[in-house]
Amino acid sequence: MLLTAYSISILGMVVLPIVLVVYLRRKFNLPWKLPLAGAVTFILSQVLHIPLLSALTAAFKNGSLPNPPAAWALLFNASLLGLLAGIFEETARYILFKFVLKQAKTWKEGVLVGAGHGGIEASLLGLLGIATVVNMVVMRNATDFSAFNIPADQVALAKQQIAAFWSAPVYMAFLGLIERAFAICLHLSLSVMVLYSVAYKKPVWFWVALLWHAIVDGLAVYLMPSLGAAGIEVVVGVLAIVSLVILFRMKPLFIQVEQVNTLES
Repeated sequence: MLLTAYSISILGMVVLPIVLVVYLRRKFNLPWKLPLAGAVTFILSQVLHIPLLSALTAAFKNGSLPNPPAAWALLFNASLLGLLAGIFEETARYILFKFVLKQAKTWKEGVLVGAGHGGIEASLLGLLGIATVVNMVVMRNATDFSAFNIPADQVALAKQQIAAFWSAPVYMAFLGLIERAFAICLHLSLSVMVLYSVAYKKPVWFWVALLWHAIVDGLAVYLMPSLGAAGIEVVVGVLAIVSLVILFRMKPLFIQVEQVNTLES
């Protein structure tokens, strides 16, 4: 049952974003280049983001950078991770709309780019999830862990992790899919905010997008130790609803600007 649940969740992470993009493209009658551009933008943002995170982690571990006091460590980590996510991904979106999709000016275009951005993240994580489940299936009944290149002093920990994976409640298997659905809601709103900031010269909306991204990611990190994975999804779900409210509240702004531009021309 648990393996089936993990399989459904991972399949959903890979397939549902593709279904969403196909649906929105047909609904809006817009070209494939928009979601593809959003997907490529996410990937390129991580080309710099991930190495920087690795470098900072190493620097804090080896003492090259001073660690914050223990009482502030969680808040510091949450704030730093949230800000970096916002800086890299929203800057990448800004560059996309400023220099690549210069003709994009409508709410629908922003939504489709956001679907590509959040969709590729979900699909890639789903593919990583497949590797994780396959690994866990293989190691579940293993007796000799040397074949997996696990150091002898780490075998006990590996066994604990395997046991925890296979003893989790069934609902936990679906948390990855639920989280990605909520994250896509966030990315839809962020792309629309950044597009509006670029297309209509409203720079404050870029900073709103960056800050909102940082708040959502930072809260997830900060509250995880106290709420656990399931509790965090409740919080992220509320933030996803707020993101959708922002998304649809912005739609009239695009319409108003388009109408003004039409009258002026």
